[in-house]
Amino acid sequence: MSKKKKKEKKTKKILVLFLLIISLGLIYAHYIEPYSITIKEYKIDNNKLPKSFDGIKIIHFSDLHYGSTIKFNELKKVVNLINNENPDIVVFTGDFFDKRFKIKNKELDKIKEELSKINNNLGNYAVDGNHDYKYSEDLKKVMEGNFLLLENSETLIYYKDNTPISIVGLTDKTETKVNYEIFEKENEYFRIVLAHEPDEFNKIKEYSFDILLSGHSHNGQIRLPFIGAIYTPVGAKTYYDEHYKIDNKLIFISNGLGTSTIDFRFNSKPSINLYRLYAY
Repeated sequence: MSKKKKKEKKTKKILVLFLLIISLGLIYAHYIEPYSITIKEYKIDNNKLPKSFDGIKIIHFSDLHYGSTIKFNELKKVVNLINNENPDIVVFTGDFFDKRFKIKNKELDKIKEELSKINNNLGNYAVDGNHDYKYSEDLKKVMEGNFLLLENSETLIYYKDNTPISIVGLTDKTETKVNYEIFEKENEYFRIVLAHEPDEFNKIKEYSFDILLSGHSHNGQIRLPFIGAIYTPVGAKTYYDEHYKIDNKLIFISNGLGTSTIDFRFNSKPSINLYRLYAY
């Protein structure tokens, strides 16, 4: 065999191997990773946290994009995973629905019933996302009686004594106006902000709060080794990774659970965040 033919044969083998690797990667990214839900756990110490809340657990989930890779059986799994952690508070940070899919009323009833099975001591709290505006009435329907939907509003949570913590929820700015005036009511309480888009941090960073919980970015949804996220949506251009600390304020961004635009995930598994809070 001539050197030329040997070289051609070697080139073909390399090409076949490359195509095989790409094919296996696509299969994994479409059929395996989007269904491999994980729990990410974080410890948070803060001297503003009341002693009565020392040791509480907060579950944070986001971006179901119901109808994508998350359907009813996956939702049941999510609820079971949440309950297995015995949380004190559960928060949801938007994009329950996906603008690509319209959910029938019969299934909305099933979703609402399933959400009612989430157990905790101190309540469930939620904000909407940029996909939810198209189905805002559906969101209100499934959340009613299950989650307090915060729309540019603040709620106080009391536990064991008279010093509460605060949760502020901001509406998504895609189709509605965010009312930042809620922050003008200054207080000394430990304050958690729920906002679907993490870049909202730049709008509120001068106000008094301790933690921002967001979603939207899916942490990139597709992340390449040594490169990271290859694309993030508007609203998650500055902050899109899982965790930031800026001027003693913490930002946690959920990987999300569903998929947006394309039903693929790579190096960004769907996840639920668990925060353990400690006073000191």
